[in-house]
Amino acid sequence: MYKLKYEGLSREKLIEFVVQGVNERLKAFFDELYREVELEAIKARDVVDVAKKFTLRGGKRLRAVLALVGYWSREWGSGSLNPIMDVMVAIELLQSYLLVHDDIMDRDEVRRGGPTAHVVFREICRKHGWSDCSHYGISQAITTGDYLEALAVGLLASKNIDPVLVPQLVSTYTRGLRLVAYGQYLDVLFSKLPLRNVGEEDITLVYKLKTSSYTIELPLHLGAIASGKHNDRLLRELSEYANPAGVAFQIRDDIIGLYGDPSVTGKPAGSDVKGKKKTLLVIKAYEYASSDDRKLLELVYDEMSEEEITDEYVERVREIVKTTGALEYCEKTIKNNVEKALGAIKDSKEISSEAREFLEWLTYKLAYREK
Repeated sequence: MYKLKYEGLSREKLIEFVVQGVNERLKAFFDELYREVELEAIKARDVVDVAKKFTLRGGKRLRAVLALVGYWSREWGSGSLNPIMDVMVAIELLQSYLLVHDDIMDRDEVRRGGPTAHVVFREICRKHGWSDCSHYGISQAITTGDYLEALAVGLLASKNIDPVLVPQLVSTYTRGLRLVAYGQYLDVLFSKLPLRNVGEEDITLVYKLKTSSYTIELPLHLGAIASGKHNDRLLRELSEYANPAGVAFQIRDDIIGLYGDPSVTGKPAGSDVKGKKKTLLVIKAYEYASSDDRKLLELVYDEMSEEEITDEYVERVREIVKTTGALEYCEKTIKNNVEKALGAIKDSKEISSEAREFLEWLTYKLAYREK
C-alpha cells in the first residue's frame, strides 16, 4: 500500500514523505469514520468533523517521524510500511487528543493557526442561539479528545499489525500516557504554587514526563516494537537518547513560546506567561533576579489573575528572563542535553548507523529550531 524508495532520499524528503503519508492516511481514516457516524449517530457528525479538521490543520508530525525511525532503528528501510503507518497515525491522533484537552486547561483559543476545539464548539452553540455556550464548547471538546484517544488505541490493534505485538504496543502506549498524565498534573499544580516553592528539579521532571517520555521515547519505542525486531537493549538505548533530547526540545519550545512570533508559531503571544506556566526560563530568572525584578515576577505568577496579565507584563517578563541571564542559562542547558543525547547515540550498540545519523541530524534540527 505504501511504498518508499529510501535509498538516496534526503532527510528532509523523508520527513515530507511522513507528513504526506500520515495526512493521506488520516483523510482516508476520517472518511471511514464519517460513514460510521452517519450510520450510528448522524447528529454527532460534528465530533468527527472537528476532530478531522483539528488533526489535519498542521503540526510537524515529529512523533510520526520518530515512530518511523524507531521502526527502522535496527534495519534502516526494512519491512512493510503498512504497520508503521498505522502507528504513525495513532501517535498523531494521540497528540490531537492531548492538545484538545491541553487547550481547555490553558484556556487557549488558537492552535496551529486556527481556533481550538472548544472555541469551534462554542461558536457552533452561539450560531444556534443556545445558552451557556462556553460550557457547551468545553464539554464537546472534552468528548472530542476522548474520541481521538479511542481512535489512537484502535489503530494499535489494526489488521496491519502483527497480533503478537499488540499487547506490548498497547502496554507501552498506556504507560506513556500515564507518564504524560503525571507530568500534566504537576504542570498544572506548579502553575498554582508560589515561585519560591518550585525549583529546577521540579521543572526538569515535568519536561521528562511530558516531553522526553511522550514526544521522543514513546514514538521511538512504538516504532521499534511494531517492527518485531526489537529487544530490551534497543529500547533502553532509545530511552537513553530520548531523555536528554526531550529536555532540550522542551526548553527550546519554552523559549519559542516566550519570544516567538505568533504568526510563525500559531500560538498567542505570551500565552505561557498569562497561563502562569512555570518554565525553566522563569524559575532561573526568579533565582537570579534582583529584589525589584523578583517582586515583579511574584506579582505576575503569584498574585495576579490570568485576566490581569497584560501584554506589558509579558514584555517585562521577557526582559527579566533575558537580563538576568536565565535565557543564556537555558541555551547552555539545551547544548548540554544535546551533547548527552548525541553521546547516547554514539555509544549505542543496537541502533543502526543510519538511524543514529538521522537522530543526530534531527536532534540539532529540533533543539535549534525557530518554531
